[in-house]
Amino acid sequence: MAPPSRILAWNVASAIGYSFILTFVMAVISLIVKAFYPPTVFEIAPIMSLLKSPASGVVQLIVLALLVSFSLPVGSKVAEGNLKQVRKVAVYAGVSYLAFSLLPFAFTTPYLQTTVGLVIAYNVLNGAFSGTLATYF
Repeated sequence: MAPPSRILAWNVASAIGYSFILTFVMAVISLIVKAFYPPTVFEIAPIMSLLKSPASGVVQLIVLALLVSFSLPVGSKVAEGNLKQVRKVAVYAGVSYLAFSLLPFAFTTPYLQTTVGLVIAYNVLNGAFSGTLATYF
């Protein structure tokens, strides 16, 4: 078995990547919902989207739950042992994404660069947090 520091590094790196994938998927889902139901607003935070336009928020929460649930089922005991860390990272990253995606709403600014920077920051923070949780719990 690899040392804990190597497992931590791999978990954090994969959780950061998964968090960016979740952000991209949430943006695409928001745009698709906006195309079919124009009164909705473009949001990448499922909780804020649920408050501003419930149609988009519900769809985003369903897709987030599906993305997390697809990492859970495993067919064999060998695959289950090898994918244990991956499942933990996916669950922690998906659940903590709900909280960390609210970070851009904590700072109101008229500049797009600041908002993009906050999106990048919450993805990195989400990855570090969920990767650490997956390693030690």
